Amino acid sequence: MCKMGPKRLLPRLTFHWRINDLRHLGIFALVAFTVSLLLFEAHREVRGTARDEAIDVPDQSLQDTHEPVSVHPKVPGQCTTWPVGAKGTYESKIRVSDFQLQSFAPPGGWKKPEGLAVKALIFYGRKRTVDFLDCYIQRNLVTNGGYLDEVWFMVHTDIAEDLEYLDKLVEQRKPYYKVVMPGECQGFNYACMWNPVVEDNTIYVKIDDDIVFIHPDTIPQLVSTRIAEPHPFAVSANLVNSPFTGYKHYSTGAIHPFLPDPNKHPSHRAAQLWRPSEFHPFPKSSIPKINENGTIDEVTEAVINKHVLAEPHYEGHPWLLLQDVATPLLKTPMGINALKTPSDGAYSTAWRSWMISAQQQYSLLRNLELNTMWRYHFGSPIEYPQGVNSSADAAALKFFDPNHQGPGAEQLHDTRYTRYNLNFVAIWGHDIKNNLPIAEDDEQDLTVTKPKNLKRPFVIDTRAVVGHLSFFPQHDGIKQTDLLDRWRAFANEMVCTADNQKKPFDLRCPGY
Repeated sequence: MCKMGPKRLLPRLTFHWRINDLRHLGIFALVAFTVSLLLFEAHREVRGTARDEAIDVPDQSLQDTHEPVSVHPKVPGQCTTWPVGAKGTYESKIRVSDFQLQSFAPPGGWKKPEGLAVKALIFYGRKRTVDFLDCYIQRNLVTNGGYLDEVWFMVHTDIAEDLEYLDKLVEQRKPYYKVVMPGECQGFNYACMWNPVVEDNTIYVKIDDDIVFIHPDTIPQLVSTRIAEPHPFAVSANLVNSPFTGYKHYSTGAIHPFLPDPNKHPSHRAAQLWRPSEFHPFPKSSIPKINENGTIDEVTEAVINKHVLAEPHYEGHPWLLLQDVATPLLKTPMGINALKTPSDGAYSTAWRSWMISAQQQYSLLRNLELNTMWRYHFGSPIEYPQGVNSSADAAALKFFDPNHQGPGAEQLHDTRYTRYNLNFVAIWGHDIKNNLPIAEDDEQDLTVTKPKNLKRPFVIDTRAVVGHLSFFPQHDGIKQTDLLDRWRAFANEMVCTADNQKKPFDLRCPGY
C-alpha cells in the first residue's frame, strides 16, 4: 500500500494565475507607496503650517535640530525674522494696545494754523521702509486731524521694483499723495530735488525714505517752531541715529547698554515683536573683553575695529539689553567710541558704524517701551531777533505772533553752522525759492553754507523726535539686524490702522 501525503488545503495554482498574482502584488505595492508619500507630505504640510502659525512666543531657545523653513535670501539682508511661511505668506497679527506715548501738545491739542499749507517731501528710493512710513504719514494728514495737506514723493531711484510699489501706493492714496520727478540728479547729487519746492505760504517737511519712527508731536511741533522762530533758516527734527545728536542723547541718559546677540545662529523663534523686554537679556558670560585684561586701557584702532566696526554674527540678529553689571555703557559700541579723542573722530566713526546706529535705535525702542521720550529733549529756549529785526523774509512774518506763548521753540539747539544731517527738516518754500540753486551736496548747503551766508542759523527742535535707519556706510550692517522687523511691528501696533497692517516683503531669515 502506498501511503498518501498530507491532504492539500488549497489547489495547486496554474502558471497563468501565478503570473496574475505577481501583477496584482506589484500594483498593490505601487498604490501603497503612493499613499504613503501622500500621507507623509500631508503630515509635513500640517507641521509646517502649525509652525508658521506658532508666533509671538518670545525668547524660546532654539535647539540644534531646529529646521528653518526659509532659504538664504537672494539679496543679503533682505529677509525677515517674522514667522513668514515657506512660500512667503503671512498675515500680520493685530496686537491691541492701550499704550499712549507722552505728548507735549498744548491744551486743547494741536491746531494747524489757518492759511498755511504744510507739505511733506519724501525723498524716495526704497519700498521696504516707506511701506510702514505710510502709516505715520496717514496719521499726520489733515483729513485725520494732522498737519499735512499733501505728500510729494520726490523720486530718486530707477529700480523698477521700488517704482512699481510707489505707483500702486500713490494710486491708493489719491489725491493726497503724488509723484514728483524733480530732475536728472542721481546718486549723491540732490540739487534738482529742491527745484519744485518754491511755493509761498508753505512749510515743506523734508523726510528721508528710511525714517522708521515719527513721534506724534513731531510734525506739529516742527511747524509750530518754524512759525514761532522765523529767524533760523531751517528747523530740524531731533534725529535718533545721527553722529551729532547721538552723543547728545548719550550724555542725557537716552542711550541704553545694548549689545548684539553673541550667538552664531538665532537664539529665539520667529515672532512679530518690538519691545526689548520681550527678548532675553544679554548673557553675562558673553560680555566682550575690550583688552586682554578686560579693561579699556586705550581705545586703539584695533579696539574700534573689533567692538565698534565689527561684522554681524548672522542675518536677522537682535540686540540684547545688558543688565546688572558695572558701567554697562562702557562695554557697548557707543561707550567705547565716546572715549575717543578728539570728538570729531568719534563723530566720524559714529557715522560709519552700523553698530552705533543699532544701539541708538534699540535704545529708542527701549525708551518707547518705558515711555521716557523726555530723555531726548536736551534743548532750551533761545532768544533770536524777532519780527522786523529778524533777517527772515516778510512772507514768514505773516504767521508770526510777537506775543507768542507757545507752542513751539521751547527746547532748541543751535548747530552753530556745524554740518547736521538733513533727514527730517522743516523749511519755508520762499526760503528755498530765494536761494536756488541748491548745491549737489544739499546737506552741506542747507545746514552750513546758506545759513552762514544769511546769518540765519540752522536749529534742532529737540522735542521733535524721529528714528533714522541708516547712513550709507551703515546699510549693510543694519540690514543684518532685525530692526526693520521691529519698527514694522511697532508701527502695526501703535500707528497703522487695522485695515493698513503691514507684512514683510521677504522670506524668513536662515535659522528662524
